[in-house]
Amino acid sequence: MFDTQSPFLPAGVPDSVSIAEDRLRLAIISGALAPGERLSEVGICKDYGVGRGVVRTALARLAHSGFVSSQPRSGWKVTPITAIGLREIILGRRQLEPLLADVELPPEEFRRLETLSDMHAAMAAAHTAGLDEQIVLARRYERQLKHLLAMHLRAPLITGWLENLWDKSERYVGFLEAKGGRKLPLTDWSVFIDAKRSGHAPAAREYLIEVCEIFAQFTQARFLEADVAAIEIAPKKSKAPAVDFSAAASSRNQTNPKRMS
Repeated sequence: MFDTQSPFLPAGVPDSVSIAEDRLRLAIISGALAPGERLSEVGICKDYGVGRGVVRTALARLAHSGFVSSQPRSGWKVTPITAIGLREIILGRRQLEPLLADVELPPEEFRRLETLSDMHAAMAAAHTAGLDEQIVLARRYERQLKHLLAMHLRAPLITGWLENLWDKSERYVGFLEAKGGRKLPLTDWSVFIDAKRSGHAPAAREYLIEVCEIFAQFTQARFLEADVAAIEIAPKKSKAPAVDFSAAASSRNQTNPKRMS
């Protein structure tokens, strides 16, 4: 989720519903609200100091964005982390993110883009030198850079889809990094800047495609590792007796003679 306090973003006064929505979204993205966790409207009202109507509207918006779900007699629940959810994010980014290569920025906006790229590179270098906390700042500048490009697409619907995909990407990366300890590699946005400066849109598009593939490869590999780890742990917790599958198969074949053919 991009930094709403950044001086590079336009100023505005959000309404109470938007504030509650943003706080809940950030809590979900950061993992403060865990996947599958049940949400209490009353609890949120107390925590955020807002009314029930505000909370319900904020949750309805988050449900529309795919961060929470509502079930009859079960209330609200944080959307779980799933392989299907990851696949949707990857496919969406592959289809939409390369469109940013064709964005035309006025000179002053391009200078802002360059500044964000330089700041991202500085934080990435600090991270490489062993300052792990700088990766958070690097990713924040990267998100602001992509947000700046998305705002100039002149297609509000696509801009909204991209912002939502990036929020979900951040959530999945944070969850998988916490599980395995490995970090998603930082990318060098100066390559994209140089391509845009020279007017070489195909090279800029190739860079964005590569960014999407780095995300896909990292998350799919980490997801598989987490899934395998879960499978390895599961038998230790199971107390079910062993099953003689050969005997069971023989019994089924005797019941259904067609299986013998």
